Amino acid sequence: MKSLGIALTLISTALFAAPSANVISSCLETQARGGISSVEIRINEIIQEDGYKPGYTAEYVKHEGIDIGFATSPKGGAVLYMGKLWPINRSTLLPGVAKVSKPVVHVELAYWALLEEGPKKYLCITDNFDGIGRSGSFQKSKYAYILELTGKRILYFIVGRT
Repeated sequence: MKSLGIALTLISTALFAAPSANVISSCLETQARGGISSVEIRINEIIQEDGYKPGYTAEYVKHEGIDIGFATSPKGGAVLYMGKLWPINRSTLLPGVAKVSKPVVHVELAYWALLEEGPKKYLCITDNFDGIGRSGSFQKSKYAYILELTGKRILYFIVGRT
C-alpha cells in the first residue's frame, strides 16, 4: 500500500510540473493565450557550426546573446539552449500524446518563442510535421517541444491540432 501512495505522489508531481494548458496552446497556436506573455525569436541569421558539442552539428541563432537552436548527431537531435543540449528522444510526452516519432526541428521553418506564465519561463518550438501539415488535410497538425527554463529544465513534447 505504501508503494502505491509513493507511485501516486510521483505521478501527480510529474503532472503538476508539466506546462499548463495555456502554455501548450500558446505554443501550438503561436499566439499568447490566457495570461501568457510571448516573445517571438526571429530567425534571421542562422549560424551553422560543426562540432558545436562533440559529435553534434548545430544550427542556431543568437537571441540576446544566448544560443538557441537545434543540433544533430548520429544519435539523434537535440534542442539547444544556452550551450546545453536536450535530446529529443528523451523528451517527456505530455498527457494525451500517442507515441509518435519525434521530428527533427528545421530551424528556419519552425516557430520559436519564449513564453512566460507567472514565474515560469519556457522555450517554445513548434512546426508542422516535415511536409505533412504544410498543405492538404493535415495542415492543422503540429508538434511542439517546450523546454522549461525554470526549475528542472525538462523538455516536453506535444502533438496537437490548431
